Amino acid sequence: MINANFKNHFTVQWRSFAQLAFLDRQTSGLLIFLAIALVSVWSAFAAIVGVLINNSLSLIIKDYTVQEWKLGIAGYNGAIVGMYWGDSIFSIKGLCLFLVTLLLCLLIEFRLRALLIPRQLPILSLPAMASILLIVLTISLFSLDTNHLLFEGAAEPIFQTYSREIAIILVVSAMAYQYPLATLQTLGISLTGGLIAQWITGLSLYVLVDLWAINLALAYFSIKTLFLKHYRLATLAATFNTLLAWVIWYFWLITGLEQLSAPLLIPFIMSSLITLSLFKRYKNHNLLQSELWRTFQLLLTNRLRAKQCVAITGSGIRKGTLPDYPSGQWLDPKVPITSYTLAEFKTSKRCRYLYWKASFDYYQQALAINKNNIDKQLDYLLNHYLSGLFTETVDSLFNTEQHPVYECYGSIKRLYCLDCAQQQAWPPIPLWLQRDLHCQHCSGLLKPQILAADENIDPQCYQALQTNMVECGCLLVIGVPTITSVVSMIIENANSNKTPIIFIGTLPLGYFVEEKDIQLTGDIAHWLAEINWFINVLHPLKWSYKWKK
Repeated sequence: MINANFKNHFTVQWRSFAQLAFLDRQTSGLLIFLAIALVSVWSAFAAIVGVLINNSLSLIIKDYTVQEWKLGIAGYNGAIVGMYWGDSIFSIKGLCLFLVTLLLCLLIEFRLRALLIPRQLPILSLPAMASILLIVLTISLFSLDTNHLLFEGAAEPIFQTYSREIAIILVVSAMAYQYPLATLQTLGISLTGGLIAQWITGLSLYVLVDLWAINLALAYFSIKTLFLKHYRLATLAATFNTLLAWVIWYFWLITGLEQLSAPLLIPFIMSSLITLSLFKRYKNHNLLQSELWRTFQLLLTNRLRAKQCVAITGSGIRKGTLPDYPSGQWLDPKVPITSYTLAEFKTSKRCRYLYWKASFDYYQQALAINKNNIDKQLDYLLNHYLSGLFTETVDSLFNTEQHPVYECYGSIKRLYCLDCAQQQAWPPIPLWLQRDLHCQHCSGLLKPQILAADENIDPQCYQALQTNMVECGCLLVIGVPTITSVVSMIIENANSNKTPIIFIGTLPLGYFVEEKDIQLTGDIAHWLAEINWFINVLHPLKWSYKWKK
């Protein structure tokens, strides 16, 4: 149960004022109250009465939780109603309008909480705005008084000049006291929006402060610091919310609705509810994943800095079609791995038979597969962005005619001579069953080009890897399930140069992601398609790259 002692009430009163700017500190609330008083003493007085009534009634009705009450959430709508009617509160009519609006605000607030809170949406200032508009429209309908329709009142500022300027400084100080960086960003957004609005509408920036700036500032600041505070996409969502608030505000202006009533906080409220509803509905969509946007940002930065991008692919791009070559899944599990070494291949006829048999079976499987969607996406990436593609697969499905693809473990589709290194094609029939195969050029012993257990990576491939990594802006690790010697070498190179790594499909077993790294887990073809879409967007940024061999 809420402890309704004086100290709690005093703190909650100021926190309710802080909630007007989506803050929760007592000091912030006091600064905002002083800002209101500078513009209109009576509005400040009526606002504090409205807050007191709302907070007190919430103790009786118990529509708010203890935590919500202590944060001041129960009272800020009362403050808005008080600010609206404050300049006329000491007249009988003004006091009645204030109390009726406040009562209507409470009824709407309780109803909206029952409607929106289960849907994880905030009520914002909608109760206050709805109650004020209902009252002023009723007044207009019965032609009682039209002055209130445009939010016009006899404000009594404390200072004859600069009251509003000082009030703005106090509010900004309250925001910066809790969120300095977000406040700086909000000021930039508000000023930019105000200048654009001034250019479009012809209204002076000074006039726009009351209606334009408050909507833009709240639209950006609320998303950034409260509603999506812990999401990486908070800045993007806040910017979208600000633009949407601008659209609603401008629509209000050009349609003549301002002749009926000022937009007040309605653009901010509508845009925020739309933004939060969309985010809630589509937050798990791939395009809204923060890691993908981090990837886009990295690709854009590299393009602008003319940095290269290197990729290494693993068996994950062949999942379900070919055994993983580096792990030895293609070998006979009953035969010791030592039987598949290059030394044994040279000296033992039995080991040569075992090696040829395992290789031929793998060769037959490789011949039976065609390019999948991942290969097609990688071809596009290779043609338009990558400076080098290194692969742990040995099926030679990548097109190497136009751009270099480095097969780290060789190719199962070729044979080579152990003496002169000349490459040859597989014979049409399995002659290795009958005799050893020899080179047509030097009569040296032939062997499938894939690396044996004790063979080192090809020197040309190693040199290309080192050369490509020198000016590498990011490394793509695509479908690599485990850390092999080749993967370890290229990742260590990237980490030593503090090069960001984008893991696509899966994270290699045993690797711990660093802060600079990005993970895009799941469907590899889908992520590559998203990346290729963004690369296509970047195409006009003339970026010339050199293929390094």
